Amino acid sequence: MFFVFTAVLLFWPYTFAKAKPIPYSRDPKVPLVVRLPRYGFFQGTQVLTTLKYSIEFETPVDAWLGIDYATQPVGDKRFAAATWPEAFAGTKDADEYGPRCVQNGGMADQSEACLSFNLYRTPGVPLDQKLPVLLWVHGGAFVGGSGRSLDGAAFVAASTEPIVVVTMQYRLGALGFLPSALFEEEDLLNLGLRDQRLFLEFMQEYVEYFGGDTNKITLGGQSAGAHSVALHYFHNYDKDKGKPLFNQVIIASGAPTARSFPDAEYPLYKRQYEDFMTSVKCPLQPNDKALKCLRAVAIKDIHDASTHIMSKSNYNITWPWQPVSPGPLIEKRGSTSGEDGTFYHLPLLISTTTDEGKLFTPTNLTTNAEFISFLANLAPDLTPSDLKDLEKLYPDPTSGSGPYSKAPKSLEYDRISAAYGDYSYICPAQETARLVSNVSVSVYKARFNVPNYAPSWQGVPHASDLWYFNGLSSAQYSDIAELYHSYYVSFIVYGDPNKSSIDGAPTWEMYGGVGDGELVVGNADRGGTYMEKEGAGIRMEQCAWWRDPERMKRLNK
Repeated sequence: MFFVFTAVLLFWPYTFAKAKPIPYSRDPKVPLVVRLPRYGFFQGTQVLTTLKYSIEFETPVDAWLGIDYATQPVGDKRFAAATWPEAFAGTKDADEYGPRCVQNGGMADQSEACLSFNLYRTPGVPLDQKLPVLLWVHGGAFVGGSGRSLDGAAFVAASTEPIVVVTMQYRLGALGFLPSALFEEEDLLNLGLRDQRLFLEFMQEYVEYFGGDTNKITLGGQSAGAHSVALHYFHNYDKDKGKPLFNQVIIASGAPTARSFPDAEYPLYKRQYEDFMTSVKCPLQPNDKALKCLRAVAIKDIHDASTHIMSKSNYNITWPWQPVSPGPLIEKRGSTSGEDGTFYHLPLLISTTTDEGKLFTPTNLTTNAEFISFLANLAPDLTPSDLKDLEKLYPDPTSGSGPYSKAPKSLEYDRISAAYGDYSYICPAQETARLVSNVSVSVYKARFNVPNYAPSWQGVPHASDLWYFNGLSSAQYSDIAELYHSYYVSFIVYGDPNKSSIDGAPTWEMYGGVGDGELVVGNADRGGTYMEKEGAGIRMEQCAWWRDPERMKRLNK
């Protein structure tokens, strides 16, 4: 008995002691102070681990966190265009993330004072050595997401090339996008997109002071962030003509024609706006009283109204709080800008996932009538003739045959998922790649075919690629994360995804137009990574139908 007791005492510390948790960041041994002329001094930090799971990096990453790029839109600046931040004396610590922008879900860690960015840089490289830069715009349907949606420190830590990564935040939900006659008349449309534009201007002015190269800026984004990037990319007209604020583009599951961007008084938006104003107890008219009321409403009331109306629309994918056209930065829609050729002739890396639509579509449709009704409600400008076409293009599985007859959730699930994925992501991405390749600019197109812990019935749904291009070892297939991230880094640094990709990486060939080659990024069980002809991976006939110029215009794309 004495032996057992002694052994317990002897080994107690080793048996029950917990490893000391690794802190997320630490003060650098050598101060990371940058001076931004006409603004102020900022003291950085060093990030030690990933945001998720706290996986320690081999080498800490230099970082400056939570820096304002604008005067914050609070008080009487709520629902107003953001302006340049004011200069200050002294040195500010840039060692903590700023709050997320007000968005769907609980309000913890949310604030209106959210227009900030986070900058991460390879350590040990002098600031006078200018490095290639990735500016990243997060997704989230324009109602969610943050500057932490992409783990910028992890992206830098996984890179074999010295780089700078910058993540940013912009106004979301009703605070960023409140389509209405009021906001059109008061020049307040598309505030979230205008925040992004101000950020791009800020980076042109200041990223060099963090050791970034203003001649090697890649603008990238995913989902709503990718739509945003595409809209900036296709804005080579008016005062922006010939003045890009970036040098190349990454679009992950997005396009300038991915969304329908109707005008501010579109019937759906008008109903949603009136519901919102009723919820926050503000008058519809006159303009001055309506705005005064909106700027005085408690932020919780705005958050709750915005979230409630979004939640009501989620099943039908008839989301509120979206950019509108005509409006700032979308004075003309993507299809028109593409037709006019008013996009920047800059290199492009563009991708979609195999099963984009399966993240969003309902799992309880069982009849052809429900399939047609869903699409007619989603896109009211589809004509009766269009709907008949869609019945043929996406064959009804109720007969027990055809490509959608083995749907895992409900009889119409695979069918509606294919139609919605083509409408919103896959075919618009093909159209963007086609337009850019037609002007002899480098285009690299991919179909991402690797799941990331999704249920098997979803296949490879929207946003499956995030952890992979982020280079996170916690992705379901860590070898694909290493591969795909290396393609991204190589494109950011060299404009070519092959030049510094990992050893053994298949060559990612340039896209030469509709029907040409795209890279399939797949895990071993799905056939691996290889080049395929576009028709082997996407529905070509259906995409030709969705990309019809007249139809795109009619659908406000």
